[in-house]
Amino acid sequence: MNRRKKKKQQNVDYIELIKQKWSSIDWSEIKDKIQQNWNRLPKLHQRALMVLAPIVLLLLLIPFPDSKQEVTPSTPQRVEIDINTSGLSEQTIAGETELTSKEWQEYEVKSGDTLAQVFRSNGLPMADLNALVKVEGNDKPLSYIKQGQLVRYKLTEEGKLDILQLEKSGQSVMFFRLSDGGFGRSK
Repeated sequence: MNRRKKKKQQNVDYIELIKQKWSSIDWSEIKDKIQQNWNRLPKLHQRALMVLAPIVLLLLLIPFPDSKQEVTPSTPQRVEIDINTSGLSEQTIAGETELTSKEWQEYEVKSGDTLAQVFRSNGLPMADLNALVKVEGNDKPLSYIKQGQLVRYKLTEEGKLDILQLEKSGQSVMFFRLSDGGFGRSK
């Protein structure tokens, strides 16, 4: 068993120790060394350092705004819109009057019609049909249109398709143009 006595710890005044070290520094010697090295530099380098050193110090001291606050989300934001998704046949059965807006147009599917023929006969862009097919879904409301089915659509000012509404099995399916130019689907 080791029974050595522990030495008592002495209280050290660190501030006084720092003051002693600081006062023991020979500042004139350090100044002479810096000046000798400075004089070795070419005049162009001396001038560049005189300009750049204060700029770097300022940049280090100036606080910059938090970059997280300035970042805008790059992903598209969802916007809630109110769309009447009741079937077209339900709308006419309920005794609603005809559409007052001249922007909406209707087409009743004839026997043997495909949606491509409906687009061609109504002067709708085929590029819009291709974009619609990409978001059609598993129930394929665009692929399986039937005789007597109503197709209602609205065009933008540029003549592109804005909204397309189809009735399928008493349900209305709407396709609408998104802000990125593609289409979205509502059941």
